[in-house]
Amino acid sequence: MFALRDPQGYADTVAVPLAAAMLVTLMNGERSLGEIRQEFQRQVGRTVTLPEIEQVVGQLDELLFLDNARFAAFEAVQTEEYLALDVRPAVHAGGAYEGDPDKLRSQLGDLFTCSDGPGMHPHKTNGCAANNERNNRLCGLMSPHIDFHRGGPAFAWSYERVTTATDADLFVILGTAHSLLHGLFSISKKHFDTPLGRVTTDRAFIDHIQRSLAECNGKDRPQFNQSPFNDEMPHRHEHSIEFQVLMLQYVLGGRRDFTIVPILVGSFQPFVLHQRQPIETPAVTEFIRALRASVEACGRRVCYVAGVDLAHIGRQFGDDELLSDQRLQAQREDDAQLLEHARRGSAADWFLHVAEQNDRNRICGLAPTYTMLEAIKPKRGELLKYDQAVAEDRTSCVSFASSAFYRS
Repeated sequence: MFALRDPQGYADTVAVPLAAAMLVTLMNGERSLGEIRQEFQRQVGRTVTLPEIEQVVGQLDELLFLDNARFAAFEAVQTEEYLALDVRPAVHAGGAYEGDPDKLRSQLGDLFTCSDGPGMHPHKTNGCAANNERNNRLCGLMSPHIDFHRGGPAFAWSYERVTTATDADLFVILGTAHSLLHGLFSISKKHFDTPLGRVTTDRAFIDHIQRSLAECNGKDRPQFNQSPFNDEMPHRHEHSIEFQVLMLQYVLGGRRDFTIVPILVGSFQPFVLHQRQPIETPAVTEFIRALRASVEACGRRVCYVAGVDLAHIGRQFGDDELLSDQRLQAQREDDAQLLEHARRGSAADWFLHVAEQNDRNRICGLAPTYTMLEAIKPKRGELLKYDQAVAEDRTSCVSFASSAFYRS
């Protein structure tokens, strides 16, 4: 069986048998059903009837996997309904994590106190004092966005620092965009619901970013090609920010007032292909400049969070071989080198390490981490936790880490 999945969340994931999957690969928008039938018989070496193909097409249409008028109408309704919402629902509650508040608190608490966690329950710490200068040196965190079942303790290592190393009350969350953006960045103005309560998005801060970008565009600089403020739909089903919002609500909800700025960062693959530092592109330069200006103007204690994972290797991600112990160790060593660049605060070296390898390890946290490092320019970083989630059949491995970054 093969899985068909819509990363934008309009269609539910479905499993199809091999023959149907082969037919799907031949549906390129140009072939007629008869031509699909002929090409299937040529490639597969077995016959298929037109009624059988029509049945598959009908089922795909019913399941919203065809790019046609029916899907366009459904997409338009879904888009209108979502854009009208003031608050983004917790779409992964009850799936990726517990939907019941009490069960969820127990699930997240276990991430801190399990053998791989930091050891201290966040609600039993004294927290940090607002007048303690040492406790305000933390300016950024790298946190995973892998599911809690595989990487949960690594989340805990990052968010333990939120309770002990900063009294920030505004968190700029930079999440990996797993679906296409119109530009490089997308900012949501929606508040976020979690099973533990509502988290407020700082719309005044976002308005300042918008004004700063408008000023940049008015100073004989190249225009910002795609507005980050008119690309709301990729946030609808994205988990890379939702998981960070949930963790913030868990460790701070009811204990410290805070707001968030949810930003999705798109692919930097064009920069990788051309071996060009992203900061050399006006769209990146101006966005980071606007972020910094807004932080300086807001008068708040700000901490950045990059919701990112690292390598994606193995057959599941397109590699040929099963993952041996040697391959996993080699990935661990390569990740260590990459994380060392981040620890030193070098966005340029972080990017160059990936670009020189043509991103062969599929580092999905490349763009958000680069953006964070350029925005905060940390004096130093600290690796808190590194791990690999390896499938039992050795067909896939996702690596991830938690790191803290400091002003001094």
